[in-house]
Amino acid sequence: MEAGTGKVLSLSQPATNVFVADPKVVEVRPASATSLFIFGVQPGRTTVAALDAEGAVLAQYNLTVEPQAFSAHQAQAMINRLLPTAHVQVHPQPKGLLLTGSVSMPQDAAQAVAIAKGYVGDKDVISNEITVSSPLQVTLNVRIAEMSRTVVRNLGVNWSSIGSLGRIATLPALSLNANASSVSCSAPQGTWIPICPGANFNGVIDALAQDNLARVLAEPNLTVKSGQPATFQVGGEYPIPISQVNGAISVSYKDYGVMLSFLPTVLSDGRIDVHVKPEVSELDKSNGVTINSGTSTLIIPALTVRRAESSVELGSGESFAIAGLLQQTTQDNVQSVPGLGSTPVLGALFRDTAYQKQDLELVIVVTPYVVRPVDDPRKLHLPIDNSRTPSEIDRLLFMKQVVATEPPVPVKIPGAAGFIVQ
Repeated sequence: MEAGTGKVLSLSQPATNVFVADPKVVEVRPASATSLFIFGVQPGRTTVAALDAEGAVLAQYNLTVEPQAFSAHQAQAMINRLLPTAHVQVHPQPKGLLLTGSVSMPQDAAQAVAIAKGYVGDKDVISNEITVSSPLQVTLNVRIAEMSRTVVRNLGVNWSSIGSLGRIATLPALSLNANASSVSCSAPQGTWIPICPGANFNGVIDALAQDNLARVLAEPNLTVKSGQPATFQVGGEYPIPISQVNGAISVSYKDYGVMLSFLPTVLSDGRIDVHVKPEVSELDKSNGVTINSGTSTLIIPALTVRRAESSVELGSGESFAIAGLLQQTTQDNVQSVPGLGSTPVLGALFRDTAYQKQDLELVIVVTPYVVRPVDDPRKLHLPIDNSRTPSEIDRLLFMKQVVATEPPVPVKIPGAAGFIVQ
């Protein structure tokens, strides 16, 4: 019997006692002295026994309750109507539906799964065991480029960094170290009297211009069958402590880095429907959470996340870009001597201005390809093919970091001079 259904069992004699081995599977209620009504509660197996007044067994039944097949019947009817050429069977499961059979195209399998999802709950699982007569494979090429530019401008006089205004010395005694940030003076010699500053010279006048340009590039390639999901991650996991009962602490891990998940479906006309979700994240300790535990301090970092999710339809080899993920931070700090720093014209001698601007842009380019396996392994090459580790003679005398093990194959041009290959 199915869950949610019931049956009436007739007995040969009036029953005095009725026993159920597992009331969570079935419920039994007497309809009369010689009949029982059995109601299926949930999938499982149990035993029901009926006894007379003397304890003799009148009847004993082994009952099996199967998952409710109402949603499976409804999904089966809809699939047969929308996909008449597909051979798909829908079977009920304790926590969802099971799809079996075969289809001719991958998009038919994806459509059958989408139909079945409409007849189950959010927590139910659709198990896809449909085979495709001509399965196709899709390679997704993703290029993730991050351009970061930091501009720093410092200009002014920093009076707080001056240790002393200077002292008198002679010019021959002036000594400047190119690797140091100060000018030192020795004892006065001769009759020349120049000014020799004894304090940090860079601390007196700030004039700094700095431009930093960084580029982070990731190019993951994923190959998966049409209609199946795939994931990619380059990064790591950082631990997060979780408080438990009685002061115990467990650890959970959070992913970060360059992550990618996509689901391709090859359509009947050869075009590819792609659902792609790239994500770039990094640890941010400045916005983290600090937890004091006894004498120790735990710092749980935050995450700076840039995430995009999109569904597009395009041909094999065509590309689309996800751009415009911009982040701009600007800081402008001014330090001045009170009163003197606000003086017109001469106030610049008593001010120190620090300006910092950071621009961050993320661009994601996605290109799917319909691919087929290579029947000749020699057509696939690795970066380390035809090379070996150089010896000390190769490195020191011939300045070679990579040594080829096989000479390059000479290119043979077909035909005589002037022959054009198209």
